[in-house]
Formats: sequence, C-alpha cells, structure tokens
Amino acid sequence: MLKEDTDLQKHAMKRKEVEAAPPERGPSRRKVLGMAALATGASALGMLGTPKVFAAATSEESVVGTLPADVQKYYELATTTPLGPSIYHDFKPKKGPPWKIGYASSFGGNTWRIGARTRLQEVLLPKYKAAGLVSDVVTTESNLVIPRQIQQIRQLVDQGCDAIMTIGAAHTALNGAIQYAHEHGVLFVAIQGGVSSPYALQVSGNYALCGKLQGQALGKKMGGKGNALIVQGIPQAQASNDFQKGHEAGLKEYPDIKIVGAVAGTWVDSVAKTKVLEFLATHPEPLAGIATQSPGDIGTLQALQQTGRTIVPLTPGGEMGPLAYWRDHQDWIDLTYQGWPPGNEMEEGWEAMLRTLEGQGPKIASLLIGPGPIAYKDLAALLPKGTTYASNEWVEPPYAEWFPAATMDAYFERSADPLKK
Repeated sequence: MLKEDTDLQKHAMKRKEVEAAPPERGPSRRKVLGMAALATGASALGMLGTPKVFAAATSEESVVGTLPADVQKYYELATTTPLGPSIYHDFKPKKGPPWKIGYASSFGGNTWRIGARTRLQEVLLPKYKAAGLVSDVVTTESNLVIPRQIQQIRQLVDQGCDAIMTIGAAHTALNGAIQYAHEHGVLFVAIQGGVSSPYALQVSGNYALCGKLQGQALGKKMGGKGNALIVQGIPQAQASNDFQKGHEAGLKEYPDIKIVGAVAGTWVDSVAKTKVLEFLATHPEPLAGIATQSPGDIGTLQALQQTGRTIVPLTPGGEMGPLAYWRDHQDWIDLTYQGWPPGNEMEEGWEAMLRTLEGQGPKIASLLIGPGPIAYKDLAALLPKGTTYASNEWVEPPYAEWFPAATMDAYFERSADPLKK
C-alpha cells in the first residue's frame, strides 16, 4: 500500500466529512454545506482542515513564513507568482471613495469568464455602489490580443480609474502596462495570478496545487499505470501552465504512468472536444486517464463518447456536466477537486482590491486560497434537478465558505470588512 493510501485512511477517520480525502500534505476543505445551497447550485465544499505548514516558496524575499500557519498551507508549489511583501502595504489611493474601477478582461468567450463577469456586474457592482464605495466599473475586452490589452490598460489609467483588475494573461507580457498603472497611482489587481510584476496584487486559487491533487487522484484511479493525456487550457496563460505543472507532478508519483501527449483545449469545451478527437484519431493506443482543465471536461467526455472509446477517468474541475456523469456512474472516479469557482474568484479579487484601496495593507504580493475536494456523496447536493452531461453551469460554493472572512483578514495588517466599516 502506498503511503498516500495510509494517510488518506487516517485523515478520513479524523475528519469524517468526506468519503475520501487528499494526501496528508495537501490542504483540505471539509464542512459539507447545507441543503440551502441547492437554490444557487452551490458546492458542498467546506471549511479548512487541520493546518499543515509548507516550506516557503523559492524566492529569497518570500514572506510566506510570516503568515498564519493555516494560510501558509495554500502556498505549496507556488513558484510562479511573487511571494515577497506587497508593494501596496502602505498604499493610499489618489482620492477617497467612491472609486472608479477598470476591468481589463483578456477573454470573455467561455462559461468561466461569463460566470466571473456576471458576479461582477450583477452582484458586486450594485452592492458596493449602494455602499458608496464604487462609482462605476469600466470593462474592456482584448480577446487574447495582448498588445490590445496593454493599450486598454493604459487607457483605463488615463481615463481616471482608481484601480484596475484583470484575469491572468501571459506571465510577463503585461508587466510594462502594470508598471504604468503603478507610476500613475493606480492599484492593479490580477485575478488568477498569472503575472510576474511586483507592481500587481495577485489574488487566486493555487492552481498548481489543485492540479497536483487532481493528478494524484487520477493516478490512483488509473491503478498507477497506463497512458495519460493532458488537456491544457490556454497555453499562454500562467494559470493553465500551473494546472499542467500540478497534473504532471501528481501523475509523476506513479512511475508506471506515461504521459503520451498534451492538447490545448483553450478552456472552451468545443475546442477541447475537437483537439481530443484529433489526438485520438492519430493515437490508437489505449488511454487509461485524461487530466483535464475546466472548462474542457465536457468536451473531452463528448470526444470519448463520440469515438466509442472507453470513458476513462478525468479530472472534473467545476463544470456540472461531468459531475452529472459521475452521479450516474459511481465507479468512474473516486475524488476530484475544484480550484476556481468563477464568481468566487472574481469576488475574492474584488474584496482584496477594496480592502487595499481602504489602506488595510496586504502583507504579501500574492493572496492564495486552496482547492476544495468533491466526493461522490456530495453530488446530490451539488447538482440541481435536471442537470445533464452537457450542463456547463459551474458548481459554486457560498463565498463565505470558499474564502472565509477570517482567511481574508489574515492577509491584511489592518483588516476590516469593507461593507461593515
């Protein structure tokens, strides 16, 4: 028996809130949410488990070790995002509220981005506008054209935005525009991390860690052997690279598993389906598992169904369709993880931005949160009636469970809920 198996058994006996648990060194969320979450399609992800402190990441300037122990655990494998002290620790905006916010969107063409923007426009903007904290949100869309996004960021600065948000792009491509914002006194927040600039405040899930836990669960379900395919997101996006790094790290723990290819699903199910079909057409050898990034799980599942291939285990990450398939085929997988519910990712970045505008002083350049496990027994509460294998809605836990106020407080020197000050 592998050491991970023993750890899983011990942890499951100790916590008892999920049927299967991740290896001992991974973070966990365990509190199963109430049935009230059904109305919003909420996840049964829960509160944090017993803290496990990980070594600070590679940067000599890392301040991870100064954070509370129950926050440090979110930084395992975090090596592609700045971990030094935040340049915004003593930030003061050019003026007081209400603030004008810019949203420099890099891409809007998938279900995840739509979910994030919906939370921004329909929940956050009205709530914070009513509280007198925000005057407006100006949104731009670059559609993955990086020079256009750079130009749009500079325009948002010149139009008088007090803070600018974006969702990850290439690791270094936006650094000049981010520095331009900083030089003009504009706070820059990168949701999903993904940039290397010290002039950004980054807020995201730890996608490398989520990928690692997914890869470990997939490798175990594969019986520790066989061929595996990786379905990437958008290769130029650091979030995609981090997920892939994690998938490879998790699968590497099983030396008899061979990664036979990687295709770019671009976080669009129709694209993922096409790319997987193309791979299968030229690789007749059997697959034992596929590491996927959401959105992309539905397309991958459809490709296997269309070709008549065996429906091998995948790594569902939040779309409801594959979870519905699991609901009807209990032995398909044993455990999966969600690392980036779209509305919550937008809200955590938004809250960190407002706290920083208020002068609360972020302690670290990158604020991370860990993934949450999903077990088979959770599915009845997660999936609304009528959920089909093609349902592309996202499992979304209540924000207070996903990123508890106490966790957000731990990242700031002078913490306070912006809506309760």
